[in-house]
Amino acid sequence: MDIEGQLEVLADSVILLDRIGRIVSWNTGAATLFGYSKKEVLGRSVNLIYDRNYPFPKLIQEISNQQKKWQEDTPFIHKNGEKGRCRTYLCALPPNEQKANALLIHQNISAYKAVEEELQAENQRLSRQLTALLAGFLNTNSLLVETMSSLEQTERRLRESELRFHLLAENAKDVISRHSPDGAYLYVSPACENSFGYTPDYLTGRNIYKLIHHDDHNKIKKAFTRRREDTQPKPVVYRVKRKEGEFRWFESNIRLITDEQTRMISEIQLASRDITDRVLDKKARLRGQQLAHVFRLSTMEEMASGMAHEICQPLAAIVNYTRGCVRHLENSAYDQDQLRNVMEKAAMQAERAGEIVQRLKNFFCKGQLLKTSCKINNAIREIVGLAKNELTSSKTKIDFDFDRIIPFTFIDKIQIQQVILNLIHNAIEAMTENHIKDKRIYIQTKTLANGMIEVKFTDSGPGFPKEIINKAFEPFFTTKAHGRGMGLAICRSIIEAHGGQLIIHPNTGGQSWIKFTLPVSI
Repeated sequence: MDIEGQLEVLADSVILLDRIGRIVSWNTGAATLFGYSKKEVLGRSVNLIYDRNYPFPKLIQEISNQQKKWQEDTPFIHKNGEKGRCRTYLCALPPNEQKANALLIHQNISAYKAVEEELQAENQRLSRQLTALLAGFLNTNSLLVETMSSLEQTERRLRESELRFHLLAENAKDVISRHSPDGAYLYVSPACENSFGYTPDYLTGRNIYKLIHHDDHNKIKKAFTRRREDTQPKPVVYRVKRKEGEFRWFESNIRLITDEQTRMISEIQLASRDITDRVLDKKARLRGQQLAHVFRLSTMEEMASGMAHEICQPLAAIVNYTRGCVRHLENSAYDQDQLRNVMEKAAMQAERAGEIVQRLKNFFCKGQLLKTSCKINNAIREIVGLAKNELTSSKTKIDFDFDRIIPFTFIDKIQIQQVILNLIHNAIEAMTENHIKDKRIYIQTKTLANGMIEVKFTDSGPGFPKEIINKAFEPFFTTKAHGRGMGLAICRSIIEAHGGQLIIHPNTGGQSWIKFTLPVSI
């Protein structure tokens, strides 16, 4: 197993870095701790996860030269914006590792950092007291008194520590709870009243399964019985029924306490957080992707006849070439070179038909949002090729004014091409309905000073009347006789989901355009 495969089975966050601190490997533990997938971070600086920049190139060079490791407790920022603390270890890899120069390990200590600092302070105070106690060792009576006093102080500190735990639990936003092995509440923090609608007194003694959605019972039972061996168990996501009857999504970190003698579970501890908004946002994104796919299928319906015509052209050429080959073969004195030339032309036409089908398959396939770095100029030329038949049949010409040094942008290329195709289709329809003789579409790209890429469309049509600008993006609003009124609304949703804007400029003084922006890849 290679080093990346070995690291993937570890529960801790383990990251491989090159000599300047860029990420070359990212295991599942890192994805769980920081919220980023492997595809989102590969090739980027590891300082992405910290709240300040660390001099990793210098650190990696030092540990490589001195054969030592670097360790520090560092603050980090989760992908969702939440902050935490982790214990960070950096060590050099052997020179035979070609891709990676250093190994970076993180252990999450966010939940225990505050308690640890308090315990350290108590240990320091205890150490000073023990030093004073040993200094008076010669006085036996004094030693006995001081020892008893120290025991009393230790007992007092234990009581204070327990009080601090309850103080922490009672003021935390997360619901902290302790349960018997069968799920009955032994203790629950006051946050339960805001999260569940019930008071701690009401829940104490009652079973947690009474609140959990029936379909999630098995998930919780497995978590309560099979996590004794897990060093870093994953949080469990499930639904809880509030007092008023509403089901909310919760995420719980579970800790099992076992009896030292019997090795049986004696107590279950939970830290639970309401993640309903996060779940609903994920479902909303999924519905948006499904709606975008339906929109692509609608576009496919409108383009079907044109695509069929475009595919028929190479197929007809293949038929003609192969019939010609048959006629050559029927002649005993046929020319082999001429026959080979004809067969090569037939093969070229078959490849052309295959490319058309592949372009259609890539554009209309249904799948998850897949962002990659790409050049917007190439994406535009590719989708214009797909619309070639519609442009030809409508006698519409397209002119490009591209920024030749435009940077990469991180996008789902298929969705952005869907927006471009819809804008081209709208322009052709508008010019055709208004009987424009010289139909032209101008597509311009440029890089803006604010770190955005701009794609601008103008045409020789009438443009957008000022009075409909505010309604143009509303669902089901259309000026077409057979329009669905969803095109621009979906286009804007796609662009905004990529961090950009879709803007329409009305027809004032003979100038009308529509443009969208996209962020430059970092």
